[in-house]
Amino acid sequence: MLPLFHFLNAVVSALLLVVLAAIHFDELKQLARQIKLSSADAFKTAFELYQEGIFNFVHYKLGNVAATEDIVQDVFIKLWENRHQIKEDRSLKSYLFTIANNLALNYIRHAKIVMKFQQEFSEESSLQESPQAALEKKEAHEKLLTCIAALPEKQRIVFMMSRIEQLSYQEIAERLDISIKTVESHIGNALKTLRKLLQAAAL
Repeated sequence: MLPLFHFLNAVVSALLLVVLAAIHFDELKQLARQIKLSSADAFKTAFELYQEGIFNFVHYKLGNVAATEDIVQDVFIKLWENRHQIKEDRSLKSYLFTIANNLALNYIRHAKIVMKFQQEFSEESSLQESPQAALEKKEAHEKLLTCIAALPEKQRIVFMMSRIEQLSYQEIAERLDISIKTVESHIGNALKTLRKLLQAAAL
């Protein structure tokens, strides 16, 4: 009798967990639906639910608190900006963590490219140069990096892949799953923006 009681109790407990999970899933679908309808309260709830988990996930990848905080903020900015494109049949948590992962990978890629750029610059500067020329070159280099970092995300990624990684437009298009014309557009806009930023920095 006792083993049967334990068995029935285990079955009831398992069924209860399934029901609770279904209720929770329905609540999250409703939350995604409300965000899609521009509910600020639903957006705040999503932030409170997932902010800590996303922070820990990104911080584990980067090991940089400031960069992690920026990415977490960008994740929720993107959620709000793209709220009308939310698919209600997709897990909101999965959607947010995918955004976070992509932003973290972009940060890592950018950091590697900047490090490579700085190493090459340092090697060039180690050649015989007057201190004044070396200082001016360093300042110009730092201004350029600052201006590149200020570019809109898509422009910055495409520009660095083209100018620093020296990938062809075809290779960039394939990596980012965009058209060659879109690559050309991002490069053109990035160059225009950089000219304006560099001119402003020179004032």
